[in-house]
Amino acid sequence: MKKNGGSIHTVDVLFPLLFILLFCFCALLVVLQGARIYEKTAAGLEENYTVRTVVSYLQEKVRECGDASLISVQEMEGQQVLVIDSVHGEEMYSSYIYLEDGNLKELFVKKADFAGLEGGQELVELESFSVDRPENDLLALSVSAAGQQETVYIRLPVSEE
Repeated sequence: MKKNGGSIHTVDVLFPLLFILLFCFCALLVVLQGARIYEKTAAGLEENYTVRTVVSYLQEKVRECGDASLISVQEMEGQQVLVIDSVHGEEMYSSYIYLEDGNLKELFVKKADFAGLEGGQELVELESFSVDRPENDLLALSVSAAGQQETVYIRLPVSEE
C-alpha cells in the first residue's frame, strides 16, 4: 500500500491496534479485581454491622435504665433472659431480652401482666446470645452472628440513694 508517496506496512497498523487491545484488557482486569474486592469488603462490613448494632442496642438499653438494681439475669423457659425493669407513672414494666429460634427478641410488658416469653418482637437474627452478671455492678454480654462474635462488659449504673 502506498499513501502520500510512502508505504504503510502491516506492522504499522497492527502495533497500535494490539497496544489498544492490551490496554482495554488490562483495564477490564483492574475493574473486575476492584469489583471482587468491593464485594468482599461489603460482605465483611455487613457481618460486622449486625454484631456491633446488637451490642450498641443492648448497651443503650442498660445505660438508659439508670439503676443496677432494676437489671437482672434470669433463667426462663430454659434460656438466659436479660430483664430490665422500669417505672412509668405508677406502673412497673419489664423488658425481657432473649434468644429464641435464632432471633434476638424483646418483650416489653407490665410486670404484673407477665405470662411468659411468647409474643416478643424480633430484633435481629443471631447465632448465640448470652448474658452474665459476674459482679453486682457488672454485666457481660456475648453475641455472635454470621461467624462474628463479640463480648462486652458493661459497668451498671448504681443508684445514688
